[in-house]
Amino acid sequence: MLSRLKYEVTFPSTGRTLSGDFSFQKGFGAITGPNEAGKSVILEMIRFSLFGTAALRGQTTDYKNMKVELEFVVRGETYRTKRTISTAKIFRGDTEIANGVKGTNAKVVEILGFGLQVFDTACVANQGDIEKLGAMKPTERKQMVDSVIGLSVIDDLAKWCGEEARSISSAIDGIEETLVKPEEPAKPAGYQPSADMEPELSRLRGLRDELNQIKGRISSPFPAAPTKPVEPTQEPAEKLEELVEEARAYESAQKELARLPGPPPVDPDTISVDDWEIRERLKRDVPTMTAEQIAKADADMELLKRFERFDHLEKQWKDLTDVGTHTCPACEHQWPIEAGRLEKVEAEMRKLDCELQDEERPSKPDMVNIDVARRQLQAFEKVRAEWERVKDTPKPEYTRQQLAQFKVAKDAQARRAELEAIKPSVGSSKELNQLWRERLAYEQEMSSYEKRHAEWIEAKARRVEDEERHAYLLNVPENLAELEAAYQAAKIYEDRLDAYERALGIYETKKAEVDRRREEEQGYRKGKEALTILRKLVKQHLIPSLNKVASHYITKMTGGQRNLIEVDEEFDIQVDGQPINTLSGSGKAVANLSLRLGLGQVLTNNQFSVFLGDEIDASMDADRADNTAKTLEGLAERVSQILLVTHKYPQADYYIELERVSSISTYAAF
Repeated sequence: MLSRLKYEVTFPSTGRTLSGDFSFQKGFGAITGPNEAGKSVILEMIRFSLFGTAALRGQTTDYKNMKVELEFVVRGETYRTKRTISTAKIFRGDTEIANGVKGTNAKVVEILGFGLQVFDTACVANQGDIEKLGAMKPTERKQMVDSVIGLSVIDDLAKWCGEEARSISSAIDGIEETLVKPEEPAKPAGYQPSADMEPELSRLRGLRDELNQIKGRISSPFPAAPTKPVEPTQEPAEKLEELVEEARAYESAQKELARLPGPPPVDPDTISVDDWEIRERLKRDVPTMTAEQIAKADADMELLKRFERFDHLEKQWKDLTDVGTHTCPACEHQWPIEAGRLEKVEAEMRKLDCELQDEERPSKPDMVNIDVARRQLQAFEKVRAEWERVKDTPKPEYTRQQLAQFKVAKDAQARRAELEAIKPSVGSSKELNQLWRERLAYEQEMSSYEKRHAEWIEAKARRVEDEERHAYLLNVPENLAELEAAYQAAKIYEDRLDAYERALGIYETKKAEVDRRREEEQGYRKGKEALTILRKLVKQHLIPSLNKVASHYITKMTGGQRNLIEVDEEFDIQVDGQPINTLSGSGKAVANLSLRLGLGQVLTNNQFSVFLGDEIDASMDADRADNTAKTLEGLAERVSQILLVTHKYPQADYYIELERVSSISTYAAF
């Protein structure tokens, strides 16, 4: 049952916006209003709320800013959908149970138990398609009804069962063509398991390998004993190394004695050149001018600036005079144009002339050198005391470098005594080093000789053992060949026996598979037979029920003028024995409406007891439209909710009256 619809949608082609908020009641409701008021939009929004964009009459681009919310009740549970063109949600109470267009569409089908096709066939008669059911060919009606009630699914299942049975039967034939029971191999005479022979076989193979190794060793001649090296000296290498170091120390001391300087001419510790070096360093910083000379230069510079100012004023006086004069028109008296400025210049010139009257113009001093001298004088004041102390220091006889050499010579005299105390060795370092190297080589050769001699003794003992072991193992190859032949025969038998057991296992598995598949094949064949029986039972129930209910409705809607609708198994439709396509326009309308109401009663009344009609009485005269309205009113006893879009005013339980307002339509329900 529908409870409430709230929507708003704009149509881009016209810019028109429709919106509404309606609460629906149980029973018969009529939606009325002028043309283009949006009556059919209400039913379209209900269908869109349930089934999404597939229920829209136009393309999705024909709708802009569409927001729709529908509340409905199924089996006592309240549900609410919220949709736009691209989004969707559904709630059970306040709990969201699906989000997204696909999820919401699937959840609605799950709740109702059928989709848009069944809904439009059994619960809706849209504007302009009231005669859609009757206009179909019988085969199309049969296919549509079979799809609605699920017979097409039963047919598909029956077909699938038959195909599965045939596929399994074909697979069984393929398995049986290759199903051959394997033969068990014959056991060889004197058979012994190969695993039991492997320890002895491994032992004999090890003895054979040992014999081959011994043959390889004794096949080559035995080497002669190694030669003992000759000793070059009795002294050990350690002692010779000490003598080499003593000789090198003596020779190094003699060379160092030859390089040592003689005694210095003076004691360097009694002579100092520090004050002389300070004097020479400070001498470079002595100022080139005295303070009096610098003060004289500064005074000359100031005097020169006043002379230059006087020169500048003279030139300025001449420039101002050259500007010209004013002439009085009355008395022809003349005065300078720049008289005011000339008075100031002349006053300053008179003052400077008095100041410079007894002064001689000095030459321009070199102020750059004077500034350098001034900075030198300022810096020298910091070291003047040190300069006064060292300025009369005489030049020393020796330089600091010479004194450093004298210091080295003085220190070397103590080293001379140490070097002269070193005693000579028994020979030169070169001779002793050569003898030490020869002794080291001898000791290494002797160590190698002792090792090789011990190894030669051990090899001689092993050679004797090999010859004795060789004589003992001479019969091993013959015994090994006999055992390997028996082992090979046992392995061949065991491999064949293993292959036989695997083949037997495969044979038994395939045989069991054939038995299982035969049982599965019979199951599919029985399933096909059961589905065929089920289809017949459904058709036997559906068609009589549909005929009965549809005949009841057409009798009521025609006021008894029409009484019987008959639909056969091939879905040919006759009304009172007359084919439906031969009826008048209103006759077709009431016949089609009766069939739709009948299908709704038979198929969906217990799931979603709603019927939506859009101007289904448009082609009927007043009497037949009145009878149809009364039939719908009476149908309210069986269908919980009926909504009829109409231009007429039938006797309804409540009305939704629409009013058209320019570009935005608003609705009222009462």
